[in-house]
Amino acid sequence: MNQSQKSALAIGALVIALVVCIGLLLVSKIPTEDSPAGFILPPGDATAGERAFAELNCVQCHTVTGVTFAESETVASELIVPLGGSLLKVKTYGQLATAIIHPAESILKEDDRYVDAAGNSLMPDYTKVMNVQQMTDIVTFLQEHYDIVTPTYDPQGIGYPYY
Repeated sequence: MNQSQKSALAIGALVIALVVCIGLLLVSKIPTEDSPAGFILPPGDATAGERAFAELNCVQCHTVTGVTFAESETVASELIVPLGGSLLKVKTYGQLATAIIHPAESILKEDDRYVDAAGNSLMPDYTKVMNVQQMTDIVTFLQEHYDIVTPTYDPQGIGYPYY
């Protein structure tokens, strides 16, 4: 086999691999009956969310940056989970909603303070006591208390340009 035939064979194999990868990507994006594609919740009200946060006793285990709630009984201070504040990436609406209605999916699995002996989240299941409006209000309330921080760039820092 000469060099041009080898090149043509290599290009053909690359094209086939690319077509297969694109096909797999497209198939993976096809919604199924369990897919969240197209799932949109109604808008929330941040003021009502703050009120619901307190009424549902979220304040027992959570603090929110910049918000002071009336005194309430809380868990041990090492278990308090702070919410809000500055982050390097966005806490999406979906991530916050998931953290509320399916906390086991959001907990830090490597931090065993927030799980029981079976590995389940210590956060109670609110799906039977919280309505959809309360959840959307709480998510809207929490979103207002997160700030996205853009990392500073130091061109003279370590690793510049290709160390």
